[in-house]
Amino acid sequence: MAAEQSERIKLWGIVQGVGFRPYVAKTADRFNMKGHVLNTGGLVEIILTDTPERISSFMDFLIENKPAPAEIVHVKREIISHRHFDSFTIVQSGEGDDEIAMLPADLAICPDCLRELYTEGNPRFQHPFISCMLCGPRYTIIDRIPYDRNNTSMTDFPMCSSCSNEYANLTDRRYHAQTISCHDCGPQLIWQAREITSPAQDQPTDFTDIRKRNAAILDNAADVLRNGGIIAFKSVGGYNLIADPLNQNAVNKLREVKMRESKPFAVMFRSAEQIEEFCHAAPTEIRLLESSARPILLLERRKLSGNKYDELRKNRFIGSYLPSFAAQYMLLDRISPLIFTSANLSDMPMIKDEREMMSLMEANRHIDGMLYNDRKIRIRADDSVARVIDNQPQMIRRSKGYAPVPLHIDSAPDGTMIFAAGSQLKNSFALTKGSFAYMSQFFGDMDTVENQSLYEENVDRLAKLFRIKPDIAVCDKHPLYFTTKFAQAYAKKNDIPLIYVQHHHAHVASVMAENNVHGKIIGVSFDGTGYGTDGCIWGGEFFICGGASAYRIAHLKYVDMPGGDSSVKDAFRSALSYVHAFDNGYLYTASASTGDSLPDESVPCGTNTLTDDSISGCCREIAVDISDIISFGKERLLSSTKAALVMSALDNGINTVKSSSMGRLFDGVSALLGIKEYNDYEGQCAIMLEDAAAFAQKEPGQSRSCDLALSFHYRISDMIVEQCLKACRHFGTSQVALSGGTFQNKILMEDVLSKLRNHGFQPYYNISVSPNDGGIALGQAYIAAHSSCQ
Repeated sequence: MAAEQSERIKLWGIVQGVGFRPYVAKTADRFNMKGHVLNTGGLVEIILTDTPERISSFMDFLIENKPAPAEIVHVKREIISHRHFDSFTIVQSGEGDDEIAMLPADLAICPDCLRELYTEGNPRFQHPFISCMLCGPRYTIIDRIPYDRNNTSMTDFPMCSSCSNEYANLTDRRYHAQTISCHDCGPQLIWQAREITSPAQDQPTDFTDIRKRNAAILDNAADVLRNGGIIAFKSVGGYNLIADPLNQNAVNKLREVKMRESKPFAVMFRSAEQIEEFCHAAPTEIRLLESSARPILLLERRKLSGNKYDELRKNRFIGSYLPSFAAQYMLLDRISPLIFTSANLSDMPMIKDEREMMSLMEANRHIDGMLYNDRKIRIRADDSVARVIDNQPQMIRRSKGYAPVPLHIDSAPDGTMIFAAGSQLKNSFALTKGSFAYMSQFFGDMDTVENQSLYEENVDRLAKLFRIKPDIAVCDKHPLYFTTKFAQAYAKKNDIPLIYVQHHHAHVASVMAENNVHGKIIGVSFDGTGYGTDGCIWGGEFFICGGASAYRIAHLKYVDMPGGDSSVKDAFRSALSYVHAFDNGYLYTASASTGDSLPDESVPCGTNTLTDDSISGCCREIAVDISDIISFGKERLLSSTKAALVMSALDNGINTVKSSSMGRLFDGVSALLGIKEYNDYEGQCAIMLEDAAAFAQKEPGQSRSCDLALSFHYRISDMIVEQCLKACRHFGTSQVALSGGTFQNKILMEDVLSKLRNHGFQPYYNISVSPNDGGIALGQAYIAAHSSCQ
């Protein structure tokens, strides 16, 4: 018989906050193993004394049967000096060292807890904050690692004797569940009417009264909503404003509160079955809806008849999602569906604290009350948004339910730590440690002091949480971005080098990072706006990329855009820019840089960025034929009284900027086809252009403008394939990366993927991070990591 030995086993991955230590202890009991387990820093450490064969069998079983939310990415075993144990125990967590740490994101209520929520006689029947070791808040309540109750906001809720017994019982489902609570010792629902001076309700002490009180609070909230009211609701990552989507008066009031004229609201449904009454949902989409992350999913709506559906009929897609914790289920049992939108004013941070929410309620006559609780939110995180493209999930906004689970960056040097500032719009930043990139939650646009302050606070918080001290900082090349200025100050303060990365190169690199692409790749980067190294506005770019290097090989022909930033919203101006270029023969006149010529790969665009000299005169310019679209809409646009002023500015080059933006081309086509001439919210014209194309797919020949919209989509995908074929012949690569906000367009994306595959290409695209600017930080980090390897 083999002699016993003692081993120290370290496990990296999502192994804290997912019931992993209790699972290890139960498995040890099953195998009659002796030793202990503890959280140390952000990993789990096990020490065992037994034979090598039995330890190996134990570890094989442990890995194969791990809890569903857990992920094990690396295991290290080492023999240590002999230790004697009488049993197997969970010991107090240690602070750990500088090892790479991984924490789970917030986990939606699990099936077992949901069943208990509705089981009369269960101690947690109708407990609004029921959870166990496999579900409940994680990232949004944590103060520091390791993930233990006293390191979270649950430290404010001492366990009652019943919960303490479950917590200590090896055979119990809540053994060492850090968010364990019940009616007696957990957070409590609180209702505050808008009349701030109203008397406080009595606080009952026994279970029955608490359940009745909770029921009365929820009944009252549902009545307010049913009568067209608006209430603030404290969710896991912050406050939501909620209203009945089938009550147009309530929706109108909510739009007034949010200062949000037409952008659609997300809708929470009670169940997947109810979602399918309103939307088409494929099996892949149902699985994503029911996943522990509970993202908002963009689903194509069904045909809805009746006046009560007016709000939901306005858009092709409904942002649909399911409840993530018990209190939401309990409210939706009374009234469903409900609009759940973040409680903030447009472009401001989501509210997470009671005082701030009460101030907003006092200042706004349309908010009728607050339904909240006394558990503090440490880190605000808006709901994530996703969609299914190419039959697999794709992030649109990566936040609650996903952050701060890291992504793996292959080939990053061991020990290297990077701060990637991200972009100005739809911001998320990244911090890396070795080969792992921790993407922050979504912050939105960095144009307000409030968002900037929140960003700064979270850079510091995330770095401390994961014990990251960056060796390198990296940011966008745009000199006026807040994120650029912050990165400059950050690098100076910490005495570390700063790398500047061109915006569209970072888009392509984000695809390379998450798909672990090696060798050369053709990068297609389409969006609305990005700072070009030649002083122009880029947005319709083709590259050859590899590692940290990029070569710009082609781009949409520059078109003069009037009004600078104002043209971003005004699709009418964008349309006139293309009319002006067409009338002057510019869009279809060959030039020295037009044709099949491509830049020589020996003239790089920089080892870690794009340089001004390298792109001068070396890129093919591309003109998409939209002559029929211009003919369709030109006369109508020019008949407008405001057209003469815009055309005069273009004739004289007054306040114009040259742009290769694909986003502006989509806007211009939308205006030319009479679909939408102004973006009331970002991307609206392009979204409505896609909606028109979708109508033409289903009802061809019914609308000339819709048919042209669909034809335009196909022209863009054909152009992409044509450019990729030329690049493939010249550079010898069939790998293609598609990124940028334009590729959130489902029709364009799926058409170009199909055509590229039919031509033998291997296309890659963003999945775990968004193709919009929310994924920029990952690309920046990837380029910086590869730069440090050189």
